[in-house]
Amino acid sequence: MAWVHDVVRVTAFVLLLLLLCALSGESAWPHAKILFPRNTPVPPSVQVFAWQIIETRCNYLGYEREQRSFWAYNTRATTVSDETVYSIRILSELSWKKTDPPASIDMTVALRDGQMRLAALTSTFVVCK
Repeated sequence: MAWVHDVVRVTAFVLLLLLLCALSGESAWPHAKILFPRNTPVPPSVQVFAWQIIETRCNYLGYEREQRSFWAYNTRATTVSDETVYSIRILSELSWKKTDPPASIDMTVALRDGQMRLAALTSTFVVCK
């Protein structure tokens, strides 16, 4: 019966932590904007960079980004000379509006000596420049 009290305490702590994160405007999971597969070769820093590309280069209004889900698939990492190149394909859809086709965003991010750069960006059903 003591384990029930422990479960209640842990649950209350987790809920409090999530509430504090929500009130502070911070996400409890900072890389959750684009959902990547579990065993992705794309490191968290590149995942954050990919989201920044979507925020700054794709023609979504802020509220539109919040309503959409972004799913990464077909992620690859290739090493060329001293540079690691990440190919990321992303589907974006409105979960409540299945009549519209999902937008697709393909990007290539190059990483050399800790510096990231966008090497390529293409998209369908949304303008990304």
